[in-house]
Amino acid sequence: SVDKTLGWKLRPGAGSGLVTGSVLVPMVLMANNLHGNTKENGVSGMLSAYSLCMSHAAICLVWLSKADLHPDRPSLRTMGAIATAISVPLILLLQDQPLGIGNFTTGILGVVLCLCILHGLLTSLPSSLSLGEAVVAAEGMALLMIDSCQNSFYKNRSLEYQLLQSVVVGLGITGAVSARIFVSYERNKKQSTAAWKESLRFYILCVCVVVFVCIPHLWWLLGRFPVPWLVGFILTRDNSISLIGYWSIMTLVAMATVARQNRTNPAGAGSTIVRKYFHLIAIAVFLPGLLRNSQLLYIASVAALGAFVLLEYMRMYRVQPLGESLHTSLRVFVDEKDRGVAILTHIYLLLGCSLPLWLYPSAYTKGTELALYSGVISLGVGDTAASVVGTQLGRHRWPGTKKTAEGTLAAVVAQLAACGTLSLSGVQPDFTTNWIPIVTTVCLTSLLEAFTSQIDNIVLPLYMYALFTSGLPS
Repeated sequence: SVDKTLGWKLRPGAGSGLVTGSVLVPMVLMANNLHGNTKENGVSGMLSAYSLCMSHAAICLVWLSKADLHPDRPSLRTMGAIATAISVPLILLLQDQPLGIGNFTTGILGVVLCLCILHGLLTSLPSSLSLGEAVVAAEGMALLMIDSCQNSFYKNRSLEYQLLQSVVVGLGITGAVSARIFVSYERNKKQSTAAWKESLRFYILCVCVVVFVCIPHLWWLLGRFPVPWLVGFILTRDNSISLIGYWSIMTLVAMATVARQNRTNPAGAGSTIVRKYFHLIAIAVFLPGLLRNSQLLYIASVAALGAFVLLEYMRMYRVQPLGESLHTSLRVFVDEKDRGVAILTHIYLLLGCSLPLWLYPSAYTKGTELALYSGVISLGVGDTAASVVGTQLGRHRWPGTKKTAEGTLAAVVAQLAACGTLSLSGVQPDFTTNWIPIVTTVCLTSLLEAFTSQIDNIVLPLYMYALFTSGLPS
């Protein structure tokens, strides 16, 4: 098996998801290319080619690990080299994009980087990811790093996208170094919390990454010191102060929900319905931002990603003084998909709602494109309706799954109602003209929710986003 051959411990209870993971990112990038204005938000045509290379290389690596090539199976490094050699020339040469030596070299480096990230994720986060989920994460991180390197020279991306690049690079460095800090520190049952020595190293690492990596990187990209720029951006935008105040209140509501759940159910994880409270909170957070100030929402969601990932590092390594408390509190998020060392459900929910905004290739100041609301519609409305109705009223299960037809029907009805309501609010106002692609997208997304064993907080928004972007006019 892949687990035994490559040393990967995949998430139990889930299929490999290799097909879904290999198709999803190229599908999204190709939808952006069809939509037009691909360079405005950092998504160029060549990134689609690189993504296809990475997907093909991941499939080749898995195939090589399973194939009975000879008694002495090649090493992981050799199999990765073979997968890269097969993938890069085949996929890049099939593209109609200009293929210079720079693009070809970038494709090779991108595939190698993607396979390294894939192996690193599955070895450092055992039992936390399926193969498909790891492929999506590895491709996304590799593509963002490639574009970040290119943007360091050309500086032709939006200011918000440059902030996203700096934060992701900083989080990646922090995670890689933290793994080295804590790998030699073995905790037993009597001492589950990291020592203050390792905890202090973690905090010093975070400060160093911010001061010596993120701020200089942003300074170079923006051509100015980033802190005054952020303050000026907030103060000069309409509705900024009121939105920040509102989001602060919603943050307190979420924290109070976590505290209440831990008091009422201190011994175990929350129920499905309790976890869906946070989907409703996500609607309450993202919907006003998309309607009133999507650029500020972009920056706020990037900041929230940084905070969530750093808190997960602290929980996972039990960094003092908050690590153990975070571990206890976050049990409210845990379900059957969080059996590994990492608790990722809340991060997936944030990403699922944010990715459509981060990926959208055109100017988004008005927030009138339905694709921007893919995360809110598919997760906040559809997934919540399917879970609640399926749990309470579901009787007829889909073959081979625990999902019910009643839940799927509720998801379709709820999402169509949400699309209609948004249309009345000025989002995709030509709803009646484009009802066929909207209904088709909603139905296909609801069926995917019913049958997929992958993390739906990531899969559903990206799938709906790709269908909306390619099927609806801008």
